[in-house]
Amino acid sequence: MKNTTRETSRSVVSNRWSVVALILILVYVLYFGYLSVLRYHTLYASYFDLGIMDQTVYNTYKALTTFDWSRFLELTNPYGPEQIKRMAIHNDILLAFLAPFYFIHSGPATLLVIQTVVTGAGGWAIYLIAKKIFEKSQWKYIIATVFVLVYLLNLAIQKANLFDFHAVTLTTGLLLFAFYFWLTKKYIKSFVLIVLCLFAKEQVGLTTAFFGIFAFLSAQKKDKKARLFGAAIFLLSMAWFALSVSVITPFFRGGKHFALKYYSEYGDSPAKVFIGLLFKPVTLFRTVFSSDTFTYLFQILGPVAFLSVLSPVILIAAPEFGINILSKSDNMRNLYYHYTAVITPFVFLSAIYGSHFLFTRLHRRFSQKISTSIIIALLFVPTVLFAYFKGPLPYAKQQQMHPIKYPAKETADVAYWARILRSETWKVAATGHIAPYFSARRYFYAFNPWYDKADYIILRKAEVFNYPEKNVLIPVYEQLVRDERYVRIYSAHDLEVFKRVLYN
Repeated sequence: MKNTTRETSRSVVSNRWSVVALILILVYVLYFGYLSVLRYHTLYASYFDLGIMDQTVYNTYKALTTFDWSRFLELTNPYGPEQIKRMAIHNDILLAFLAPFYFIHSGPATLLVIQTVVTGAGGWAIYLIAKKIFEKSQWKYIIATVFVLVYLLNLAIQKANLFDFHAVTLTTGLLLFAFYFWLTKKYIKSFVLIVLCLFAKEQVGLTTAFFGIFAFLSAQKKDKKARLFGAAIFLLSMAWFALSVSVITPFFRGGKHFALKYYSEYGDSPAKVFIGLLFKPVTLFRTVFSSDTFTYLFQILGPVAFLSVLSPVILIAAPEFGINILSKSDNMRNLYYHYTAVITPFVFLSAIYGSHFLFTRLHRRFSQKISTSIIIALLFVPTVLFAYFKGPLPYAKQQQMHPIKYPAKETADVAYWARILRSETWKVAATGHIAPYFSARRYFYAFNPWYDKADYIILRKAEVFNYPEKNVLIPVYEQLVRDERYVRIYSAHDLEVFKRVLYN
């Protein structure tokens, strides 16, 4: 009878904290889903990369509906007038798996909602993993719920979620669930999720390969399934990475992968870059041990009180850390963007293991209650501080509330023209922040020297004259104004619409 009562009590406690965790996740999804879509509607999203992704998914959706397979993963070259395949830029064919959702609603909002749901759902994987790692602790449900809150408050999670849409951002949630299924020996489910992650971006294969090594080394010698799983993940990941960067992207691009320029001091091909890392130790040392690198690592590991370094799980993310740290592009070390998406899962996974490691040491001297309180404080305090000073939430110093407080005055006009030009029979060109409104068509052009391919051109003069690309765009705009093939048919606020009246 006592055992039954005890089990019932545990079940009630478990259900209570599970509900709390789910409510936290729901609040996250509702807020960031709303804010993400509002960014798009109020002209704070951009062609790079919401418009690009929308056009790719839309064309794939149209391929499914019309059976015109030439449109599969097709988009207009962001830097030219021709139609290209998405693989010419990145091998993120996971975008094709999102096309069926366009049957429900076709447009950028669908991508933004999917991204938010998958990212937020990662919190549930965090809850399940933390509960399992701390399964011998009577406070496991509280610790697991705190980890969910820490995950959802993490500035890297929130900023990647808000920065338009990227297939690779989905890997944050997918990798967390893949790890949970591996942990619970559900290898087929884990394998499927790993494959989806491989399809999210070409370099993800390096990180999943390290996960394969970790899974292989963690398995007992007699556990053939576990060792086979690890070996299969490693081999598949390395093969897909090599195929992506050496065959698929060069084939569709007609040349080397564009990102190789970020590592040119080490080599001009993937193989030469790897060799260059070995034979240029001084350059490598200077980069790795620079102040820029330490700032980057502080921003990533600081919110979890550096507990991640107490577990070897953090080493799984070593390839992605290396890709970002060694890059010449400062954007790849800026948490405002999506470049931490593959790293973040392992920051939290290792933080869970690191917390457990510290918890067991503390429990030798203190009670479980005190040990748990110390762990919670270590997690919660830095998380709140980072969220306050660096996060995008309303109370934060760097709050991202512009879509709510300062919607662009051209918003209503842009929405009107989007309805007028809804038919994809019209070829449209537009400046960056307007682009996502018009990218759901086969032929869409960023406003650039190839504007003359478009039937209609919609632009905001502020984006032409005040943005970093102004040295390129101002001459293009001046040429457009003089171009007798086009006539300005609308001008209000900062918005102008040009229509083509003469064809060559």
